[in-house]
Order: sequence, then C-alpha cells, then structure tokens
Amino acid sequence: MPDISSATAGSTPKLSVILPNYNHGRYLPRALDALLAQSRPADEIIVVDDASTDDSRNVIGRYAAQNPSIRTLTNEMNIGVIATLTRGLNAARGRYVYFGAADDFVMPGFFATGLQALEANPRAGLVCGEMALVDGDSGQSLGARPPVRPRFRAGFIEPLQFASLLRHNDNFILTGAALLRRDAVLWAGGFDENLSSFADGYLVRKIALTYGLYYSPQTFLTWCIFPGGVSRTTSTDLDRVKAVLGAILTRMATDPVFPAWYQKAFADRWRFSVCRLAVQENPANRSILMEIGSQSQTERNLFEFALMWLGRRAAGFIILSWLWLRFRPLSLIGLVSTALARCWNVRRSVTTKQ
Repeated sequence: MPDISSATAGSTPKLSVILPNYNHGRYLPRALDALLAQSRPADEIIVVDDASTDDSRNVIGRYAAQNPSIRTLTNEMNIGVIATLTRGLNAARGRYVYFGAADDFVMPGFFATGLQALEANPRAGLVCGEMALVDGDSGQSLGARPPVRPRFRAGFIEPLQFASLLRHNDNFILTGAALLRRDAVLWAGGFDENLSSFADGYLVRKIALTYGLYYSPQTFLTWCIFPGGVSRTTSTDLDRVKAVLGAILTRMATDPVFPAWYQKAFADRWRFSVCRLAVQENPANRSILMEIGSQSQTERNLFEFALMWLGRRAAGFIILSWLWLRFRPLSLIGLVSTALARCWNVRRSVTTKQ
C-alpha cells in the first residue's frame, strides 16, 4: 500500500479527467462544457472514444482544437467501458483522477471543493459528494443519491468507521461524484473487467476501506438515467445478474481488505436492488423476481398473486416491502433522516433566495 499522503504533484498536472465515450455525440457538448466551466478546471481532460459510429469524433475533434487541455484517444475497435476507462487511467498524468461519463454532467464548484478537501486531508483516498438524478430523455427529477448519507456535515471518515457504516448502509460512494488519488487507484488494481458495471463500485469501496474518504453532502453531479445504460442493462438480464454477483463475491472472498461479514450484506443489498429495478420494468421482470428475490414457493406464490391481481404500483409496493423486511438493505432511520435533511436544505435555500 503506497503512502499517498507523501506524493507530490511536481510539474505534472494535478487533476486528470477520464471521459469514456461510445456513441454519445449528442451529449458530449453538455458534458465537456460542464467540465471546462469548472471554477478550478482540470489540468487535462482525456476523452477516450470507444470506436463510436455516430458523430462523436467530430465533436471531440472540435472541442480539442479549441481547448488545449483536452487530449483524445481512439480505440480502433469497441472494447467496452471498463477497458476504455483503464486505457484512460494509464494515460493520465495527474495526481488526482476523475472518471466521468459522456451522458452526465458535473455541477459548478465540484473540482474546486474536491481538490481542496483532498489537499486538506492527505490520508483520504478519495472525496465524494452527491448526485441529482434526472430522466435522461425528459429531464424530470428522479431524486438524489446516496439514499442514506454517511454523515450530515462534510468531513473525513476513517477506514474503520467506513467499515462500521457498511454494516447498516451502502452505496454512498458515487464514482461519478468522486475525485480519487491516482496512486490509491493503482494500488487497488484499477478496474476489474470481470466485475462488469460494479468494477468502479468495488474499486472505491476497497480504497475507502484502506485509506478512508472525505464526504461532502453537496451535489457534485447530475446523473442522467437512460433505459439502455450499462448498469440498467446488466441488472435486467438474469444470467448476467447471477454471473456478476458470483464474480463479486468470489473476488471479495479472496481480498483481505473486505470484512468477511460484508459478503452476505452486499449480496442481500444487490438482490434487493436488482429486484427493485425488476419491479419498475413494464411489465415487471418475473424471471428476476422469482430467481433472485424469492427463496421459497410461498414467496413465489405471493409475487405471482401480486403481479396477476394487483395494479402495477400496488404489486410493486407489496413485493418490495416484503423484500425489504427480508434483506434489510438500508437503515430506515438513515433513509428518513437523509430525506428530512434534504428537504430542510431545499427549504433553507428557497428562503435564502427570497
């Protein structure tokens, strides 16, 4: 494990942005404009195009010609988002790295706040904030993430404290809303392609369990949700769901950084999350619910009855309530406390503007 607190930036760029792209030419201007508009801009923005077939290369070329901080890499053939991220990571020269997405966009002040926190907390392996979720097509608000805040004021979370938090809650490190120390990313092994869409989730958890993290309850990113996104596609294919979960648990079992008890907690949360997405499909994904969510014939009968005789919303409520009681994915107190805190912040913001 490297001593990340002793690293010095020297003459190399301090912050490298890695932006993978595949056929997101229509969204690239929004993503690049948001990156370039940061009050503390990135020292280099590495756009890695994964053999796009739309007008992405023209868009990237136009921006690169006008902005010297943009570097471009082009894959001769499509190799997938994980391998594309790895190529960008290997090319990065910054002490800190940000892994973006071409169809999302960062919020003003993200880089300035994140870099200041990392400089002031040299033990932290990463700094992360929150995301605003919107429907990628309509722009309608879909809420915020994480569902449960690990703390309600900005501050450093020690590795042991982070492990303790994982016993009750999870998914509060959002890669798209995080800046990471490059040395910590390399020490952790980077992105494991075998873990598919969870490769980044595994990486940030391993870093936090080793170095700790700095958390800020600020919105750093707008996450645009599309039906064909990588994580959604993975979560609605039964065979891929089972294969990815098996790969994650196998990797955790051989990685001493992860507590032994976390495997079951993670598996239960993964199953609940997958079932939540299955219920949201229209019609509901029965194969996912029966194979991943149910553990007995009684449960399968309950799910079938709800799906057959109740309305879509009522059936979803019954099924998810049942699964919540069994899997206990998150702390109910944490959910309510976070929701109230966000409501209070919105109300205070409106009052201040008035």
